[in-house]
Amino acid sequence: MNALIKIKFSLLFLLCFVKFGSCQTSKYPKDFFRSPVDFPITLSGSFAELRNNHFHSGIDIRTFSIGKLVYASASGYISRIKVSASGFGRALYLTHPNGYVTVYGHLNKFSSKIENFIKAYQYKNKKFALDIDLNPNQFPVKKSEVIAFSGNSGSSGGPHLHFEIRDEKSEDPINPLYFGIKIKDTTPPKIYNLYIYPQDTSSRIDGKYKKTRINLVKRGANYVLNRKSKLQLSGLMGFGVQVNDFMDNTWGRCGIHMMQMFVNDSLRSSFKLERFSFSNSRYINSHMDYELNKIKNKKIHKSFIEKNNDLSVYHDMINRGFVNFKDGKNYNIRFDIYDWHGNKSAIIFSCQGVKTNSNYVFDKNGIIINCDSVNEFKERGVEFKFRPKTFYSDIKYDYLETKDSVYGLSDCHKIFNNKIPIHKYFTLKIRCKKNIKIDTNKLYVAKKLGKAIYYSGGVYVDGWMITKSKSLGEFVVCVDTIPPVIKPISYFKNPNFRRYRNIKFKVYDKHTGIKKYNAYIDGKWVLMERDLKTRTISYTFDKTRLKKGIKHSIVLELEDLRGNKSKFKSSFYW
Repeated sequence: MNALIKIKFSLLFLLCFVKFGSCQTSKYPKDFFRSPVDFPITLSGSFAELRNNHFHSGIDIRTFSIGKLVYASASGYISRIKVSASGFGRALYLTHPNGYVTVYGHLNKFSSKIENFIKAYQYKNKKFALDIDLNPNQFPVKKSEVIAFSGNSGSSGGPHLHFEIRDEKSEDPINPLYFGIKIKDTTPPKIYNLYIYPQDTSSRIDGKYKKTRINLVKRGANYVLNRKSKLQLSGLMGFGVQVNDFMDNTWGRCGIHMMQMFVNDSLRSSFKLERFSFSNSRYINSHMDYELNKIKNKKIHKSFIEKNNDLSVYHDMINRGFVNFKDGKNYNIRFDIYDWHGNKSAIIFSCQGVKTNSNYVFDKNGIIINCDSVNEFKERGVEFKFRPKTFYSDIKYDYLETKDSVYGLSDCHKIFNNKIPIHKYFTLKIRCKKNIKIDTNKLYVAKKLGKAIYYSGGVYVDGWMITKSKSLGEFVVCVDTIPPVIKPISYFKNPNFRRYRNIKFKVYDKHTGIKKYNAYIDGKWVLMERDLKTRTISYTFDKTRLKKGIKHSIVLELEDLRGNKSKFKSSFYW
C-alpha cells in the first residue's frame, strides 16, 4: 500500500512539473502584457539559452526584415534609453505600475518624439553612444502605442526584436512566456550526447579516467546509449547533456527550460531556467562545459554544481548532483528534459558499479590551486595573482614561458590555457625587454590565439606592463604605432550626394581598437552612427541642420586606444 501511495505521489509531482503553463505561472500576471508585435511570434532565441559568458536574458522574436512596428506591451513610462554600437544597439526600457520593466532591443529607430529627443541629446553632448534614465513624466506611454521600429542594431546577427520582462526591484530578467506571451510549440527537445565527468582519483569510466562522450539514439519516445556493452562506472561522477529545443514553424535552435536527473527513481539533480540575476550570469561558464563550448561551440548542460558555482537555478540537489558509483551495484539513470511548454524528452540507461582499476596511474604531479584562496605566482619575467573564487573548482597549476619572435618586447607567458574558465579578473604583470626604444605609451598587453592577437590593455610602470584579464591563455607585450583606417564607402571622386540619404565610412583599427571619433561638416560637429559588426560609421543627411544646394566640407577624426590618430578631409554637394 505504501509503495502505491508513493507512486501516485510521484506521478502527481511529475504532472505538476509538466504542466508549466497552469502550475507555475500563477505568481505572474498573464493578462497584463500584450505581444510587442502584431504578428504570430516565432523565436530565433529563447530565454536563458546558453550564450558565451552569459545566459540570454530575453526572447528573440523573428521579424525577417527591418522596420516592423514595435508596441508597448503595457502602459507605463519610458524609464531608460540606450544607444550603443554593440550590445542591444538602440534599446528602450519601459517601467510599468505593477513592478515590472519591459526591454526592447536591436531597434532600427524610435517613434518620432523619442527620436527627436535622442538626436537633440546627442548633438548637445556631441556623442553617439548614450545611456540615460528618464523620469515618469517625460515619456508616458499607453498599452499598444507604437514606440519603435524593429531593426538589426548593436550585436544582432540578423533582423529581430529582443524582448525582456524584468523585475523592477531586483532587475532580474524573467522568462516572458510566464506572462502569457503566446508561442506555438509542440516540439520536444532534441538530445545529442551524454557526457560523463570523473571527479576524483578513484573515478573510472569503462576503466579509464577521462571525460567521456557517449552517443545517444532515439528508441521510441526516449533516448538510449548507442553502445552494445553495459556502461561500467566507479567512483564519483558528474553528468552533462548536449541538448537543444526546437519550436513549431521555426528552424532556430533554442534552449531548454528544465532538466532533472533520477538515480534509481530518486531525484538527485534539477534546474529550472525561470529567472536569473545579471550579477550571476557569468556562472554559466561553470554550468556548461566551457572547454567544449570554446573549441567546438557545443552547449552542454551539466547536472552537477562545481564548488564555486553560485547560480540560483538549481533545486533538489543531492550531493551537488554528483553520483558515487559503488562496486557490485546496478544503477538505473533517467534524465527528464523539458521545454517551457512541457514538451519532454528523456534519456534512460542502466550502468554497473565496478571496482576501481588499480593498475591505472593518476597523475598527482604539480601544484593544485585552491579555488577558495588567494593564489599569487612569480615566475621569471611575469607575476600574476588570482583572488578567492576566481576559479570554479580546484585546478592544477600550469605555466609555460616561450620566446616571442614576432614582437620581441617581452617573452610570451602561457598562464594555464584558454579552455579553463575564470569568474573574476586576475592581475598580470609582464616584464618588458630592456633598452626598448619605443614610446611606452604605445605598449599594450596582448592575448595570443594562434597567430591572432587581442588587445588586453595595460599601463607601463618601471619596466613592467600591468593589466588585468578575465580569461586565461598566452600573453605578450606588443606595440601599436599604426593609426586607425578610414575608407570612404561613399564615392568622393564625384561627390554629388543630392540623391543619397547618408555618407558612410568603413573604419577599423588593426591592433587596439577605436577609442573615439568625431566628424565635422563645415566646422560643426555632426552625428555619426557607429555599427561595430559592420565596422562602419555613417552620417544621415539632416535638412534641419544642413543647408541643401551648396558645397560642404567634411572632416572625420579617429583615435585608437594607444593615441594613434587618423583624419579624413573632403568636400561634397548636397
